[in-house]
Amino acid sequence: MSSTTSPDQLLAKRAAAGHPEAWDELIELYGRKIYNVAYQFAASKEEAEDLTQEIFLKLYENLDQYRGDVPLVGWTLRLSRNLCIDRYRRTRREKRSTFVSEAVLDRLPAADNPRRDAERREQMRAIYGGLERLPEDLAEVVILADLQGWTLEETATYVDAPLGTVKSRLHRARKRLAEQVEKLFAPSGGLGTPRREVHAC
Repeated sequence: MSSTTSPDQLLAKRAAAGHPEAWDELIELYGRKIYNVAYQFAASKEEAEDLTQEIFLKLYENLDQYRGDVPLVGWTLRLSRNLCIDRYRRTRREKRSTFVSEAVLDRLPAADNPRRDAERREQMRAIYGGLERLPEDLAEVVILADLQGWTLEETATYVDAPLGTVKSRLHRARKRLAEQVEKLFAPSGGLGTPRREVHAC
């Protein structure tokens, strides 16, 4: 049996031992991806920065448990899940369902004309509002697969569920979100198919 130590294991061991250059490398490799995930669950820049720091602290406290059986970035993101869900639960009870920051909306691709751009922004607000009304397990897969653009395999690893379960959750979540957005905008008409907007973000 091979006892070869992977580059991820070497990096984890060096970081766990407190080598500053190893931590710099971890942040360089994974900082942006972790922050992007944190941002979706926290829904504000300041809270996302705090959550990212919490995730890296938890990573430091648990690095000695990493065995190299999965990529370090996937292991780190899975480790962050409980922190992200806890923060998401808190924001659900606050103002997130009625407010989407301009930082989120500015990440949308520019539309062909100002009217269409305004419509897309309103649809995004409706989508985020709809997420607040979904069960956590459904909202979570939409955040990861549709808003973050993760593959189904990455999403399944993060939520620690079979691929088929993730596909089923995503199908149900998209259907319910599309129905909510369509119902909200039905009186004005002409907004296109909301389900496609969920995929496009």
